[in-house]
Amino acid sequence: MSKSKNSDMVENRIQNTALSQLNWQNKLSGKPELGIIEYPLFCDAQITGDFVSGLEPYSFLNTVPITDGTNAVVAPFVLRIAVYLEEHKPNFSKTDESLYHGGTLVDEIAALTSVALGVRIRAGGETRRFELGKDPYGRPSAWHDIPRPTVQIKRNRPILPSVLGEHSMSKLEVLNLVPKIDTKRYISLIRACRLYQDALWIVESDPNLAWLMLVSALETAANDFMASDNDLTEQLKLSLPRLASLLEKFGGNSLVEAVADEIAHTLKATKKFIDFTMHFLPNEPTERPETDWLRLDWSKLKKILSVVYEYRSRALHTGLPFPAPMLHSPFYLHPSKIPSEVPLMGLAAHSLGGTWMPKDVPINLHFFHYITRGVLLRWWQEELATTESIQQTTNPRLEYPVMTSLGIAESDCDAATNEWVSTSKIRVLP
Repeated sequence: MSKSKNSDMVENRIQNTALSQLNWQNKLSGKPELGIIEYPLFCDAQITGDFVSGLEPYSFLNTVPITDGTNAVVAPFVLRIAVYLEEHKPNFSKTDESLYHGGTLVDEIAALTSVALGVRIRAGGETRRFELGKDPYGRPSAWHDIPRPTVQIKRNRPILPSVLGEHSMSKLEVLNLVPKIDTKRYISLIRACRLYQDALWIVESDPNLAWLMLVSALETAANDFMASDNDLTEQLKLSLPRLASLLEKFGGNSLVEAVADEIAHTLKATKKFIDFTMHFLPNEPTERPETDWLRLDWSKLKKILSVVYEYRSRALHTGLPFPAPMLHSPFYLHPSKIPSEVPLMGLAAHSLGGTWMPKDVPINLHFFHYITRGVLLRWWQEELATTESIQQTTNPRLEYPVMTSLGIAESDCDAATNEWVSTSKIRVLP
């Protein structure tokens, strides 16, 4: 193969691969290491263990922080990135959002880590770098400092209690699938994980927005997975049961069919969400409330998902928030018991000008989070990693421009040019 064709292959691979995946693939392809950079990962959970090897080129080092037991946001571990990324200049001749997700390489790893561990994770700025031919102990850096995020839990009653407490880094083993995922599908994974990650950080202050983000995370994954077409009438009855009942009452099945045909695009979106979630549904949790009225009816989950998606659509298109009982912390029958899976309801509930029946609020945010994370993990493990990325290769004839320094030019540090810089120096992250 000619040198020009090799260069075209390299350029195509670079332009169509997320940085965190490309960095790993370059490592596997035998490309030279250009340096190492460290970043703190902020979290309010207790992280146990280390993952210093086995996830090359990424290592997770436990800092063993001592806290006062108030779930304060600290940096319980450091992400160490060995850099194998060569110089690259984007194509400015056309619009291209194929790799865009609003974050950087370290943000990609932080989002994946958030889903893998089921905790709040946010990446901090670079704190130390190790450059070729320079101080072997590394050099501290703070040129891109990122403030520590905060979480305000009301009355010490978290909406998502499961993201707190102790979590083992052994769960990060799932990251080993990263270099095996098709590059286009990997971007879908990153986008879904970032939505999940943002939901966890916003949930205690704006649970309505967290609902939207978690549903959107599943939708992002569902769009990647696709959904089959079934009878539109059945889709309408499943997605909008009250409307279907009214149509059938006043116009018979022919009216149901006509309306279903008119709003087919909406029905397909709903069905796609439900089918995907049901396909990758996690197992029932091993620990569930003993009392029936605190447990979700697992056999009715399909209908429950339909209700959730209807609330999502109302919130986005009419500004009507999710019902207030679905925005509250889970209920505990006893402090040592398992949190409820449904809102605490009597015959009805009234709050902030709204009134709801028990059938209107079939699931709480705590349990929907369990479902969302479980679905995303199964999709990641069982679907995305089943086929090796067609771009992945260990062909030694591929030629890359050689980078000899990991340093960043002084002029490149201006805030106006921080989005990306790849002149004669490598820019790993803004």
